[in-house]
Amino acid sequence: MRSSVTRWYGALGLGLVLLAFAAALGASAQRVAAPEIVPRAGWGAKPANTASMKPQTPHEIVIHHTSVRQQPKLTLEQKLRGLQSFSQTTGSVNSRPKPAWGDVPYHFYIDLAGRIGEGRNINYAGDTNTRYSTANRIQIVLEGHFDKEQPSPAQLQSLDKLVIWLAARYRVPAARISGHNDHVATDCPGHNLKGYLPVLRDRVAKASAAR
Repeated sequence: MRSSVTRWYGALGLGLVLLAFAAALGASAQRVAAPEIVPRAGWGAKPANTASMKPQTPHEIVIHHTSVRQQPKLTLEQKLRGLQSFSQTTGSVNSRPKPAWGDVPYHFYIDLAGRIGEGRNINYAGDTNTRYSTANRIQIVLEGHFDKEQPSPAQLQSLDKLVIWLAARYRVPAARISGHNDHVATDCPGHNLKGYLPVLRDRVAKASAAR
C-alpha cells in the first residue's frame, strides 16, 4: 500500500513540475511584447480559401523581399489588398505560371514605413512559386527589391521586434531564421537584406538568453 501511495505522490509531483515548466515557458513568451500589427480586418482582407491551404506547426522563420521597388505613395492597406487580389487569381511570377493561392503567401508584411500587416493565418503554410517546402515555416516579407535598394531603418526595426516576438512565442531558435535563398536558387531576399540576417539572428539569440 505504501509503495503505491508513494508512486502516486511521485507521479503527482512530476505532473506539477511539468505544469510549472509549461507555465514558465508561456510566461517567458508573454514577457516579449508583441509589436503593433495591422490585423486582416484592418486592411480589408477577403476570406481565405483554406481548402487549398496546408495546416502547419511553425518551427522556423524565413525572410523575403517583395522583389519590386518600394512604393511610398501607397498605404500598407492598399498594398495588402493588391497582394491578396494577385495571390487569389491565376497569373505568373518571373515568367512562371502561378495558380490561384488560398490567400496572400506570407504571414506578415512589413512596408517601407515599418508598419506590419497580418497576412495568412500562421497555422497554414505559405505559398511559393519556387521549389522549396514552406511547411512549418513563418514567412515574413519586406517591401522592396533589396538587390536594387536598401531596407529602411523603420523596416529593420520592425523586423527585429516581429522576429524576436515570434521566436519567443513559437520557440524558434536563432539558427532557424533564414532567407528564402538559403533554401532554393532565387535572389530573394536580396543581398542588401540578406546581409542583415546575421545581425537579426544575433539579436534573437541575445533576447532568448535574457529571458
